[in-house]
Amino acid sequence: MDGLKRALELLDTIVSDTTVPKNIRDTCGAALTRLNNQTERVHIRIGAALSMLDELSQDPNLPFHTRTEVWEVASLLETASTSAEAKC
Repeated sequence: MDGLKRALELLDTIVSDTTVPKNIRDTCGAALTRLNNQTERVHIRIGAALSMLDELSQDPNLPFHTRTEVWEVASLLETASTSAEAKC
């Protein structure tokens, strides 16, 4: 699941970026934590993270460069979700 790994890296980058507003970093951190929760099935974790990121992408305080990264993460997660569901 290279897409999932790349999505985790991008989320970590957003969380570490101090130019991004704290509420945005917090939401990305929550999505990162949810994706790393090994007690849930992968497609459930991905779905929850996608929901968080979708809501976040509507935030008017989201910087443009971060919005692009959020969309990239969402795209990677959608691809990873499709792969995970195919394996179930």
